[in-house]
Amino acid sequence: MTENIQTLFNELVRVLEQVNSTLFDFWPVALTVGIALCFFGFKLFRFSVFIFGFIIGATIGLGMGDLVMKPWGGIIGAVIVGLLGGYGFLFIIRIAGFFIGVLLGGIIGAYFLGESVWVIPTAIFSGLCAFFLLRFFIMGSTSCWGALLAIGGLSRLLQLPIREHPDLLIVSEAILFAVGLGYQIFTYKKKSQ
Repeated sequence: MTENIQTLFNELVRVLEQVNSTLFDFWPVALTVGIALCFFGFKLFRFSVFIFGFIIGATIGLGMGDLVMKPWGGIIGAVIVGLLGGYGFLFIIRIAGFFIGVLLGGIIGAYFLGESVWVIPTAIFSGLCAFFLLRFFIMGSTSCWGALLAIGGLSRLLQLPIREHPDLLIVSEAILFAVGLGYQIFTYKKKSQ
């Protein structure tokens, strides 16, 4: 078990070094996007998914409404079908979260359990957790990617020798991840009270 965790840790460090070699050449973008994702990822994610669905729905509604009655039919159709599209995409994200949870649960279960029969229940349980706890799943994933981008951008800005200290990289990303996730959960809990 300890050997598997060490192998996973070494693989993570190797991937981070590869990402660091190219992505962080644009450190201002990585730092800015990383901080925004780390602390406001859930809000940004939901907003962008809704806007994307709204634009697709509004385009369809405009075309359908213009066939019935120009110009007001197109405007009304764009608003109604746009709203349906925006909320529909948010629902589809929940379904996609289930399948991603099943996939991740299956991968992690297979990694730790091998060919055990418990991989399937683990994958299904992970999918159900992702479906019902999607906002926390999104908060966690955006905080994780945000921390990775922010620490990588900051290290490139300050010209820190990350390759010589991979443990420091992992620890600093874990700390920023925990702070960002904590902030997102705190603001969500405060808003829902």
